Amino acid sequence: MSKKLTYEFVKKYMENFKYSLISKEYKGAHKKLKYICPNNHKGTISYGNFQQGKRCSECAKKIYGNYHKHSIEYVKKYIEDFGEKLLSKEYKNSYGKLEIKCKKKNHIYWISYSNFRKGYRCSICSAINFSGKNNPAWKGGVKKKNIPLYNTYAYQLDWIEKVRRDPKNSNYLQIRCTNSNCKKWFIPTIQEVCHRRNSINGTGNGENRFYCSEKCKNNCSLYQQKKYPKGFKIYNNRSSQKEWADLVKERDNNICQRCGCKEDIIAHHFEGLNVNPLMSADIDMGVTLCKKCDKLAHSDIGCRPIDLQRGGLGCL
Repeated sequence: MSKKLTYEFVKKYMENFKYSLISKEYKGAHKKLKYICPNNHKGTISYGNFQQGKRCSECAKKIYGNYHKHSIEYVKKYIEDFGEKLLSKEYKNSYGKLEIKCKKKNHIYWISYSNFRKGYRCSICSAINFSGKNNPAWKGGVKKKNIPLYNTYAYQLDWIEKVRRDPKNSNYLQIRCTNSNCKKWFIPTIQEVCHRRNSINGTGNGENRFYCSEKCKNNCSLYQQKKYPKGFKIYNNRSSQKEWADLVKERDNNICQRCGCKEDIIAHHFEGLNVNPLMSADIDMGVTLCKKCDKLAHSDIGCRPIDLQRGGLGCL
């Protein structure tokens, strides 16, 4: 256990450094003590801090504060040595913004003295110098030319479209024409790529396939077709499904497969007729239900009217 120091010991220790102890008692190394420094500044400090070499805070401000803070004249000379002109009339600290006129184009810009010393200069000149061909990331002005970059868009389409790099410029994206009689490689526009990407992600509307020309587009059997090729007729006449309904009921012995009822029997389609017209004639796509159970079936998710709105409720 360390020995507690006495008041007299602490007082004598501080007087060795020409500090006068004002406090009348000493309670511990971390308790504040009032003092008067050799320059007659009054303050407080713990004996622990004093022993570690810390002294009067007012003296420190005068010594170190003035040492670190530059005058407006000093800052002005420093900036003008680089050919720039300081327009600000006041300097507060190294982080405050200063108004400066650049030497090359006479642009007016704002910058802190700290950043100026680090080598930063006119932001306007910097933007000009790093635009267009001067920018290390420049790809040939693809945005103005409306050309998609391979590295940006290929991974968004390659799982569903044939893509490759342009043999003449490996930065450019090429797509194959959708027209089966063409299949030509060409560079689409950025808008065409974005429309196709949004469409396959379920967030886009309108035409979304790639065509190298208007001729290929108009001659393609898939152009403007949502689900089926041109000329394809969907067989969804509900009246012609009566034979299918009779077969379903016969298979199920005219009994509701949900509650066992034999009254008000109907044939219930698992899918709307327009959702899957080719499979709608298969009796495995239906079940026998009574009207009450059919109503309950259409309350299930996937069989609700809103889920089947493209093809009707599919009950006969």
